[in-house]
Order: sequence, then structure tokens, then C-alpha cells
Amino acid sequence: MEIKIVITKENKEQILKLIDQLVEREAEGITAESTSSPVLGLAKALTRAESSNLPAIGKIKVAKPDITESRFGAWGMFNSFVPGKAALRVLISLLDKNDGKPVTLSSLIDACMTYFSRSRLYKYRGFPKKTTESSRARLAMHLIRPYYEMGLMKVFGDGKDPHIMITEEGLDFAQLQNPLLDEYDKTKYLSEEEGKWMINHLKGIDKMGYKEFSILKELTHFLGSEEKNFEDIVNWFKSNRAFVDWLRSGSRYENDLEAFSRQLQNVARTFASGKIALLRELGVVSDSRATYQTLLSLEA
Repeated sequence: MEIKIVITKENKEQILKLIDQLVEREAEGITAESTSSPVLGLAKALTRAESSNLPAIGKIKVAKPDITESRFGAWGMFNSFVPGKAALRVLISLLDKNDGKPVTLSSLIDACMTYFSRSRLYKYRGFPKKTTESSRARLAMHLIRPYYEMGLMKVFGDGKDPHIMITEEGLDFAQLQNPLLDEYDKTKYLSEEEGKWMINHLKGIDKMGYKEFSILKELTHFLGSEEKNFEDIVNWFKSNRAFVDWLRSGSRYENDLEAFSRQLQNVARTFASGKIALLRELGVVSDSRATYQTLLSLEA
């Protein structure tokens, strides 16, 4: 049966309200409960503050993490911990529905795209803005992949659509209260507790080869010496011999000096922007735009 609806000036508000209700219904299989807040839902049911709503956690099977070796941590386009945290909560919901057994990565991507869209999370930094294939690929590569590289999720299999599980560390981080997801606080992405948890986690896996903590600490030390601007930070990456060698080792422009110079400039800007955004979320660098005041030491 096909239903056609004509939208007029007189019925526009009622029709849009109806569409919103239909979208809510369609997403019920992914989110845990309805809520008056556009950002809550699944997040609300998984907060530590409401632990009585977590009966499913007991049957979630956790995997042992595999830590990826990476000299500069996450790729520069990873600029927020919050989308991955939201993906952890979606993963918990999917695992619960699958009786605790691993789910496919594609099903996690599908569920995340639906949840982010329904919850209006696309308005915030780091979350996919559209539901295109390129947005799905970005979600998988730049937002979710760092979470299993740093041991909060685990991927099984090398096929086209591998399976994915959560780790004990991922389960722990997922349950921490988050300002954006749980309190609809648009001014803050991570709580102080989350920031401390993530810093300690990154410090712990640094010795295993995932060097996000090391690069953030080195950058923080550079920022702390005197007032800097963004171009200073870009140039800091460009003049970092280890960074240049790392980029050249995987570049198709390795033997083309001019092309590699352009690539280095672009990648250095990407890393400068991404790492500063992470430091701001962690509470290490001030939130004031165009200023890079260090608020917290990362000395081990």
C-alpha cells in the first residue's frame, strides 16, 4: 500500500511532527528507551548513574584487547573520543540482542549511523554529518578503528565484514557519565572523570606500542614553553624528523620532493588540528579558540 501526503503551509508542522515520530519508531531496535532529550535514549540506559538499568551487561562477553603499534597514535582525522564512546554503547546494545556473541562490523556501522542520525549527534564535532558511503567509511576508519587499535573493542577475522566485540576496558569506559550523551551539555565533550580515565588508559598502552600518549605529551611540552599559534603547531609536526620519516615510509610521493612537501603540509595540519582537539577534550589544553594554554601536565 502506498500513502501520499501533501504538505501545505497549514499542515507542515503536524506532518513534520508525525515524521519525527515515525523515525523514532524505526530506530527502536537500536536504542534502549525513548526519552524527551534528543541525545539520550541508548546513552541514558547505559550510564553508571543508572546502573539498575544494566541487566544486559552481565551477559556481555568481553574480549582480550589487541593493542596496535603506532608511533603517532590515531590517524590525524581522529579528533574526538565521544563518537567512539557512543559506538561502544551501540555495540553493547547489539551484543545484548545477539545474546552476548560477536556482531559484524557492518551491523555496528549501520546501527551507529541510525542512532547518530536519530539522536541529532551529527551536529557535533567528530560525528558523521551524512549517511553516505563516504561517511560510513569515515566512521569505520577514523572513529571506530582507533577504538579497537587502543583496545576498547576487538575485531575478529580479516574478511570483508569481520566480527567485533567489546573489551573489559571498553565496557568500563562506556559506562562513565558523559556530558554530551547523558546530560545534553553541548559545551563539554568529556567529563573530568572520563578525561582522567582516558589519559591513564593511553599511558598504560603506550609501552605496548600505541604512542598516542607520547605524542600528546610531546605536543603539550612544546605548547607549554611560550605562546604559540596554529602554524607553530603545524611546523612542529613538519620539523619532527620521526614524523616526516613515518609519513615518507608509506607515501607514494617518497621520491617526488615537491609532491611530498605538499603532502607533509596537509598531513601536518590534519594532525595539528586533530591532536589539539583531543587535548582540549581531555582538559589538557584550554577551550579558548586560537589559544593553546596548557592546563594540565602529561608528564608520566
